[in-house]
Amino acid sequence: MNILPYCRSIYYYETDRMDVVSHTNYIRWMEEARTDFLKQIGIPYDKIESTGFMIPVLGVECKYKRSLTYGDSFCIYSKITEYNGFKMTISYEIYNKETKTLCAEAGSQHCFTDTNMKPVRISKKAPLLHEAFTDAMNVSYL
Repeated sequence: MNILPYCRSIYYYETDRMDVVSHTNYIRWMEEARTDFLKQIGIPYDKIESTGFMIPVLGVECKYKRSLTYGDSFCIYSKITEYNGFKMTISYEIYNKETKTLCAEAGSQHCFTDTNMKPVRISKKAPLLHEAFTDAMNVSYL
């Protein structure tokens, strides 16, 4: 399955007085990229939630390598790096779109729950959804 990275320009409000992107925005961008990634692989959040499942965030981390500034554009390459039917880890590489410089490496950890936030194994409760997540570990970028 081939997909596209999530790309967009940096908005002025995302920067500080020095025109450097505030570190907090990278976490929001990870969510934007994750939402786009899931949509591209055919399992958007609304489809997951309509089957009675949620994917809460258990943790996030981000290693900042180079600053992005107002006027830059970025691309995020997302990938499911761990998945066992109960938990999932997604990695993100954030690049300056113009210079192709790696600006940040990040990750988010998630689990699967029902709508009451009770943990579930989708491998048992939703085999087709489980298969889609398993297949998504093999995506490549155009």
